[in-house]
Amino acid sequence: MKWVWIWSLLWGCTPKETEEVRIGNAPPGPIAIELLPPSPTSADDLTVDLVAEAEDPEGEPVEYLIEWYADGVLLEGVDSMTLESMFTTRGERWSVLVTAFDGVLEGGQATESVDIHNSLPTVDFITISPEEIQEKSEVICEYAEPVDLDNDIIQQLQTWAVNDVETDVRGSLFGTDFDKGDEISCWVYADDGVGEAPPHRSTSVRVLNTVPHVIGCSLADNEPPEDQSVAAESEGFIDEDDDPEGYIYQWYVNGMEVSTESVLSASLIDAGDNVYVECTAWDGEHTGNTVMSGHGTVIAAE
Repeated sequence: MKWVWIWSLLWGCTPKETEEVRIGNAPPGPIAIELLPPSPTSADDLTVDLVAEAEDPEGEPVEYLIEWYADGVLLEGVDSMTLESMFTTRGERWSVLVTAFDGVLEGGQATESVDIHNSLPTVDFITISPEEIQEKSEVICEYAEPVDLDNDIIQQLQTWAVNDVETDVRGSLFGTDFDKGDEISCWVYADDGVGEAPPHRSTSVRVLNTVPHVIGCSLADNEPPEDQSVAAESEGFIDEDDDPEGYIYQWYVNGMEVSTESVLSASLIDAGDNVYVECTAWDGEHTGNTVMSGHGTVIAAE
């Protein structure tokens, strides 16, 4: 601070008293801050938000002096606007003191405080396999070991949800607990004994259709009369999703494709023709395997 003594004499007058005049720097003005986030956990960095900056009467640049306190004790060596989460622990009360400084004088100050709350356990990943699930699949859930930044002891539990409804199934999941079209997700509970937390959830996976299977098919009559239609008979149909039994037909006469109807019309055959059919399993969504019947010979009508 500079002090200047001025001796003042007025022309034609007697000397006046000496005046002491203060000329020089004035401190920066007031400031306003926020400390964010307002309800941090030990996983959060603390950051000072300068809501209102200080103004310097002389227009000098203003810097800000930062002091961090944990339960009233100054943290030495940290003077930035952000305090990394590595310094904080659940249950502590952290305060920050911000002081405006123009390089010579300290000015306006502001302080804010927050309490460090419980940090819930985290699970880095949860995956379901196989990627394509069908009725006969064994579905497996794999997940990362839960992590707790407060170093609490974690109780963990893995379960399943079908169409977002939790089941009581642990470990692997089988088709007795789901059907084609269902949405399956794996849920992992991680309990630190302090705060209640919802389960960590995997991405949902839809159960796909299982293609059907036909065991075999045959002609209803291996010597069909030329004036009668020829029918095919299934020797067995398997569908893991319990879809209705269905077939796609391809009829042959003398080696030529002639019809895709469920029966071969009498109008398409004559005595002596060789006939057979191919049957393809069909469940309304996908085709399955194809089997061929034995050959039949058309006989003359009586």
